Amino acid sequence: MTKKIVVVGGGVGGVASSLMLADEIRSNRLDAEVLLVSKSEHHYMPPLWLDVAVDGLDVEKTRAPLRGVEYYGVKTLIDEVVSIDLAEREIATRSGRRISYDYLLIALGTVNGWSEYPGLEEAGWHNYDPESARAFNRAIKTFRGGRIVVLVPELPHRCGIYPLEITTLLAHYYKVKGVKVDIKYVAPRSMLGYHPLDILGPDIGRLAREILEGYGVEVIVHKGLERVDPEKRVVVTKDAEIEYDMLVKVPPPRLPPLLRSPDFQLGDDKRFTRIRTPHFQHPEYDEVYLTGEHSMKPAGLGLAGVFVHFASIRAASMILEDLGSVYSLYDYPPVHCVAYIGNGGLIGSCEVTYDEGKGHYRWNDRCYVTLRGPMVKILKRTFYMSWLGRLRFPHAPKPSLRELGVEAHGG
Repeated sequence: MTKKIVVVGGGVGGVASSLMLADEIRSNRLDAEVLLVSKSEHHYMPPLWLDVAVDGLDVEKTRAPLRGVEYYGVKTLIDEVVSIDLAEREIATRSGRRISYDYLLIALGTVNGWSEYPGLEEAGWHNYDPESARAFNRAIKTFRGGRIVVLVPELPHRCGIYPLEITTLLAHYYKVKGVKVDIKYVAPRSMLGYHPLDILGPDIGRLAREILEGYGVEVIVHKGLERVDPEKRVVVTKDAEIEYDMLVKVPPPRLPPLLRSPDFQLGDDKRFTRIRTPHFQHPEYDEVYLTGEHSMKPAGLGLAGVFVHFASIRAASMILEDLGSVYSLYDYPPVHCVAYIGNGGLIGSCEVTYDEGKGHYRWNDRCYVTLRGPMVKILKRTFYMSWLGRLRFPHAPKPSLRELGVEAHGG
């Protein structure tokens, strides 16, 4: 009987794992099929929203039709998953469909927890969704000078190097424009005691300090955010009050609603999901894998697309081995962080190893700069554009519900 692999989430983890699974199923003639379920008809590349905010990149260039994966043999269903019955191996969608699975891979990312801190939702600018990136772009272009505060409320957050990127991009932009700004980089120490600039290791931290000092940026390490006052334009932490003329904010990560249940939620940190390392499996259900940003901290990894990508590929390789593929189990490789810095960029490489004794991956004490210069900015945007280009091919017609093996319930 044909094995059904259901992938929930149309981001980088869902797309990367779906494409790999479909390719190996086809190449090895395995009796299995892949269904990708997402509430969005688009596959977005969120790092490009920084280009929207700073450079005015057209939002249309940051996304591709999700159904482009059908060209490669992946079936798709544009619908929102509202519940998962782990015991019955079944998901339910917003439209009333129930879909059974033999394997389930969940890669839903995190949602922005603005409401966790009073005033944070109403204040400031960000580029963590397309429309907010557009609004941020207008704010950047019309800002006439003053104090800019780049605020990191808590750690970890999505894309560890983002605050350094946006800080240096703004510093360089206003320097070239001749606009006088005073920039404060405000962030907490990590729970492991890392200075916020050392999250990606001492080598990248040293370079970050040199760059920020060159732009005259002050780094303020706070002991916890309490609130933001949008009317007075003040950030209030446990140990300081910092006034601003422009606030740039990084979202606190929180679990998507679908995963906020004891079946999935991590007991001592409800921002994330429970998993069993090193294969990103559910602790009680071997056929269920969780590889989104919601699972990276429990695995010891960073909340970034590159970590999600390789986690999803590793999980997919486990499924393929169980199906009898000749594909070798995928070991977690070194990762590369490509970042915009000022008028150029840098590539940071991090060696990833698994610590059997502690039961998690290690990486942030083994990162170093491998390339720096203006060319990096071109390389970063080109890579993301090429990734999206894979999904812009003419693709197969949408499969019928019968072909999907989906039974509709209700009116």
